[in-house]
Amino acid sequence: MKILVISLAGVGDTLLATPLIHELRAIFPAAVIDVLVLWPGSRDVLEGNPHLNSVFQKNLIKGNKLDKLAALRFLWSLRPRHYDVSINTHPQSKMLYRLAARIIGARTRISHNYHQSKWFDRLLGDHTLP
Repeated sequence: MKILVISLAGVGDTLLATPLIHELRAIFPAAVIDVLVLWPGSRDVLEGNPHLNSVFQKNLIKGNKLDKLAALRFLWSLRPRHYDVSINTHPQSKMLYRLAARIIGARTRISHNYHQSKWFDRLLGDHTLP
């Protein structure tokens, strides 16, 4: 099984996602568990975590059109990893974060249900948690 944890919030929220990573490893000891973060500080928090196989860091929201195109190419480059599951950690209320999960192409995409979610948001994720 291949699992991608998507933690695109700040460093503190990424730190709060570490118990999830620990539990995923305990439940799926043979799984490949990778994480995608937005900020270099979040990458630094997770580097060396024994429960992770890889940590990817890419700022998907900064810059001009060329930066955004590079971000799209980066997300597309993760598709060949064929993730079985992607999990957007809390808080991931921006549609961009769920769109990133869709572009990466995991078979099952799990996110949170937000009161401001639109019908389009539900197309981006397979399963939502309250």
